[in-house]
Order: sequence, then structure tokens, then C-alpha cells
Amino acid sequence: MTVIIGMDPHKRSATIEIIDHRATVLATGRYGTDTAGYDEMLTAAKYFPDRVWAVEGCNGIGRHLAHRLVLTVLRPYRQMCRWADAPF
Repeated sequence: MTVIIGMDPHKRSATIEIIDHRATVLATGRYGTDTAGYDEMLTAAKYFPDRVWAVEGCNGIGRHLAHRLVLTVLRPYRQMCRWADAPF
């Protein structure tokens, strides 16, 4: 089951809410934007392996967290899926 992890970032914290396809809230949490808080947030998200992230303000206040997600979550996956003649 695919879930959506919605993130509302602030300067020193980020609140997430995880919902399913029926918009049922499966989990919520508020995490610090430091390394420990970010790691806790990723640990909470790992309970849902089929997930999509939606980051509010990813070109503004949420930019730093969106970049961290790309670097720590998406980039390793993308490299794992590469093959020799891939155009990317």
C-alpha cells in the first residue's frame, strides 16, 4: 500500500503526517531539523516502504529538508537502479 508522507517544515522542526489512499492518518510526528531529528523522522517513515514524500515549501523554508531527502533517500535508490547504458 502506497502512503503519502506530508511534511510541514519550520526553522527548527518538521511535522509529518502519513496517510493512506483513503486519507486515513496512519502516523504523525514532530521532529527536529538537526541530524538526530532527521534520523528519527526517517526511522518513522521506514515502517512504510512504499511511500511518496510531499514537502511543503520545498523551494522555500522546506528546501533544506527536501535536499536532504534527495541526497539520503532518493539518490542511493537511483544509483541502485542504474545500469551501464542509462541516460542519467
